[in-house]
Amino acid sequence: MMDMADVSPDTLSTARRLEQEFGMDRQASEGVAIAIYEHTTANLATKADLRQAEEKLRGEMKELGASLRGEMNESVATLRGEMNELGAMLRGEMQELGTSFRGEIEASRSYTDAKFAQHRAEMHGEFKNLYRHLWLLLLGFAGLIVTLNKLLA
Repeated sequence: MMDMADVSPDTLSTARRLEQEFGMDRQASEGVAIAIYEHTTANLATKADLRQAEEKLRGEMKELGASLRGEMNESVATLRGEMNELGAMLRGEMQELGTSFRGEIEASRSYTDAKFAQHRAEMHGEFKNLYRHLWLLLLGFAGLIVTLNKLLA
């Protein structure tokens, strides 16, 4: 397992090893060592590369966050507007219903009051007739008592 220090090859020691262990001539071993070095370093990310990528990602994340917050705020504002419209519409309908019910209650109350007045008038007439009959009955009894008193006297 190689650690980070082993990733960047030393071209001089690589060239010497190719010469000594594998019998390559000097110019070929140096060319191979340089090619290995260039290939390795071209494909490795440096700390600066990583920092730059991190900064770029952080910037993109901030932009995305700001964009999402903006979209959410717009959605919330739209929903609030729709809720306010619905609330106003419901309040209007409730007021219309209240007015309608009050009208119906007033009409019902007027009808009921008229019926009570009619029944009261009828009852008043009936009581008048009842009092008249009671007085006539009372006068009849009085006359009967007077006649009986005269007859018995």
